[in-house]
Amino acid sequence: MELKVVELFAGVGGFRVGLNKITDINTDTEKAVEKGNWDFVWANQYEPSTKVQHAFNCYITRFGEDSCSNLDINKVDKSTIPNHSLLVGGFPCQDYSVARSLSNEQGIEGKKGVLFWDIKDVLKEKKSPFVLLENVDRLLKSPASMRGRDFSVMLKTFDTLGYHVSWRVINAADYGMPQRRKRIFIFAFKKESKYANWFKDQAIDELLYSNLLNKTFPIKEKKYVLNEIDLNKYDNILDISDNFREGKFLTSGYMIDGIVYHTDIEPLTEKVYSLKMILKKAEKFNPKDKKEYIVEDEKLDKWKYLKGSKRIERIAQNVTHQQ
Repeated sequence: MELKVVELFAGVGGFRVGLNKITDINTDTEKAVEKGNWDFVWANQYEPSTKVQHAFNCYITRFGEDSCSNLDINKVDKSTIPNHSLLVGGFPCQDYSVARSLSNEQGIEGKKGVLFWDIKDVLKEKKSPFVLLENVDRLLKSPASMRGRDFSVMLKTFDTLGYHVSWRVINAADYGMPQRRKRIFIFAFKKESKYANWFKDQAIDELLYSNLLNKTFPIKEKKYVLNEIDLNKYDNILDISDNFREGKFLTSGYMIDGIVYHTDIEPLTEKVYSLKMILKKAEKFNPKDKKEYIVEDEKLDKWKYLKGSKRIERIAQNVTHQQ
């Protein structure tokens, strides 16, 4: 299989950095030094809320002008996107409610402006063999009025398009990073793929250990109690959007042919590479480098504010309205 990637909602290229093991910049060209074998054939980055496209500008500086589109993904003709083996993207967390359109001929459509439907359109058009997506962990329990509905809409969409799915909430702090940052990673793969055949042959309770995400980020070996949800009892995504009442999804799970198995897992944590360790290393090789990591006294209050919760007491102003 050719290792060709399309990157949606690319930002500054986070997926590309990870897949191609980028740690260095060529000082002559200012381009990233890509050590992996993944060929990023097309990317899209567009920020509608700003005139200056900072993330896009950063992306093309590091990867070249031919690598990334700056067109609103809603306006992209999905048939023009190059063929690929892997689709990746960190899409926004939005309200995934759906509705039946006024014209029955148009069937069921997603809420306008929700960018997941653009992912769906790409998958429908290009039939991507593998998909890797990232989002905030609250996706598993949103919205507050109907816990789990949004994620179940996504899972039903994947099932309808012919995919099995596995997911996992990963906290960067559990795997050596000095930052508490929880994100859900969703890995979907075509039902007719070799990986899918292997996946379905595994015992249900063993899949927690053997699926891609939990092998890459190991979990503690113990007996986990799996919860089951049958999405096949819902006719379509509209039925789920209106009637889902199963509750939130847990931190790791998978879906095979519309049947969902999920549980809360315990990560096999790694030693954190803390700032204290960085400072010791810096001081060992060059004592002057240590100063780069030290916040001076006069800047400490500002630093605490910027890194803090920024809770500001609101004071109502008296407003006089003239008749």
